[in-house]
Amino acid sequence: MTDLKAQETSTGILINLPENILFDFDKSNIRPSAKPTLQKLSLLLKNYAKAPVTINGNTDSNGSDAYNRVLSQKRAEAVKNYLVQNFSTNGSQMTAKGWGEKQPIAPNAKSNGADNPAGRQKNRRVEVIISRKS
Repeated sequence: MTDLKAQETSTGILINLPENILFDFDKSNIRPSAKPTLQKLSLLLKNYAKAPVTINGNTDSNGSDAYNRVLSQKRAEAVKNYLVQNFSTNGSQMTAKGWGEKQPIAPNAKSNGADNPAGRQKNRRVEVIISRKS
């Protein structure tokens, strides 16, 4: 959990997987360099084999809402499929959901309206939530 910077929340365990580890800009193909991170995630998921897992894809605000929803869904599904295909993770316990730009964790623009590349980078992520319900 420490390596993944997992956080205990009231609903379960939250792991943020930043885009710069998983995906190239505007892509949903998982980078080969993401394998060690996803392997650690698969080991954690095996410890919670009966817990429901939600994989949420998120984007920054560049592009249309519709485009960002599709891209975020593809990214969430890519993580799920990678875990199932490469680490024999139980896919039936996982749900992939694309949120597009609807759940930012940082501002996409600065207070003066200028672009905020650092904020946009943080918003391009996949969140994995291991539910406390089993």
